[in-house]
Amino acid sequence: METILVVEDDRDIAQMIATSLGKAGYHVVIQQDAERAHAFLKNGVVSAILLDLMLPGMDGFAFIRKLKKDPALSSIPIIIASAKDDDTDVVAGLELGAEDYIVKPFSLKVLEARLRAVLRRHDSGVQAEESNPRLQKMGILLDTSRHEVRKENDIVDLSATEFSILELLMKNPGRVFSRERLIAEIRGGDVAVTERSIDVHILAIRRKLGEKGALIETVRGVGYRFKDE
Repeated sequence: METILVVEDDRDIAQMIATSLGKAGYHVVIQQDAERAHAFLKNGVVSAILLDLMLPGMDGFAFIRKLKKDPALSSIPIIIASAKDDDTDVVAGLELGAEDYIVKPFSLKVLEARLRAVLRRHDSGVQAEESNPRLQKMGILLDTSRHEVRKENDIVDLSATEFSILELLMKNPGRVFSRERLIAEIRGGDVAVTERSIDVHILAIRRKLGEKGALIETVRGVGYRFKDE
């Protein structure tokens, strides 16, 4: 049974989520602040984190930063569930490495679908293709067996979603993927994801790759592609 950590200071909301996810077959652990959640993660193993942003003490953004700096915890997929619906907050959360962002109030069925999609994508990344685990193109090495990207031997810290997008583009150099196609490929097509989210992830990948980011080309009015050698 997969364990989901819910970091939420509103007891009613936390219990509502726990009851719904429990019925869906998940084991749910609730922590009401980021400090307690981090302490729990030092000893407990979870499959994903459902995170509120407006928490007492350390806020959700600071919590994500802390996890991403810890090699033992950085790969845990995070879904932000927050009443903050400003574009700036959504973009900030995704750029920090959250896998998804859902705005309160939300449908519990939608939340379950988002969670399933994130877990499926994460599992597919962990269970890498044994036949061809390494992709190397124009100074970028993507190793699916290690879930690792290197740029000229320097490790590039990508979120699971960013890794999936880059892997898809590198496997198909020269092929143009629309935003809708990228969403379908990395999320399974069963979750509502905005095109803006794809744009944010592409921008983040480019920034993290530095000068190599130019290898991910924009095809105006269509989508994105990895430069063909």
